[in-house]
Amino acid sequence: MLNLIRFIQKNHFVILFILLEVICILLLSRSQNFHKQAVMNTTNNVVGRIYEWGSDVGNYFRLKKTNEQLAEENALLRQQLSVVTDTTQNTYLINERDTIYEYIPAQVVNNSINQAKNYIIINKGKLDGIKPDMSVISPDGIVGVVSNVSSHYATIISLLHSNSIIGVRFKTSQELGTLKWTTNNYRYGMVEDIPTHLVLNEGDTVLTGPYSFIFPEDLMVGTVEETYETASGDLNRAKIRFSTNFATLRHVYVIKNLYTTELDSLRAKF
Repeated sequence: MLNLIRFIQKNHFVILFILLEVICILLLSRSQNFHKQAVMNTTNNVVGRIYEWGSDVGNYFRLKKTNEQLAEENALLRQQLSVVTDTTQNTYLINERDTIYEYIPAQVVNNSINQAKNYIIINKGKLDGIKPDMSVISPDGIVGVVSNVSSHYATIISLLHSNSIIGVRFKTSQELGTLKWTTNNYRYGMVEDIPTHLVLNEGDTVLTGPYSFIFPEDLMVGTVEETYETASGDLNRAKIRFSTNFATLRHVYVIKNLYTTELDSLRAKF
């Protein structure tokens, strides 16, 4: 305490000068619109740089975990799929069965999880080949569907959206269901329209269904947490835990079906 008092006594002129300067700047910024805007712009730039620095630091400390996840994912892909890679392009062509998909890697720059209608923004857009209605996945499971696209960015309708409806399939029984987000919890979704004869167990795997024009078949969706019987006794429901943790989502893949134009032309004739 004595050291603090001595410091103030020794430098009281400098401290007084700094306080007067701050007061003058505040008064000036409030009196004239030009000066006010200049101060606000300077403040925003400083704060923006701080946030950017903090994000870079966070990404640096997450590098080890990210690299481990990428290594595990690449190993799994090599085991399950026939991969054709072009080292000159930032894409991956994956030949699975008779359908060819192009996987475009992207980074999440904005993500909401606490709204009724949640969206995700990624740092890839039209110039990278992204178009509306393309499906989006993470290393752990499905994420959502592209809705709007600009030159360098794209908006994704997250699974955590009140209007999101995805056709799914239970891995063990092959029975189909409809996934909706009605839980208001970013970790859980609800599968509806489940036949009453189907017996589900906790931990059963839920995958994407076979009849989607957006998502490829058999992508990971989540696992069964709890089942519910409806009052009418016709169809049941199941609460599932999403395999993707939307709260920590950083990297995604946008899936481009190279036969989309052909499929759309056939669908238009229905």
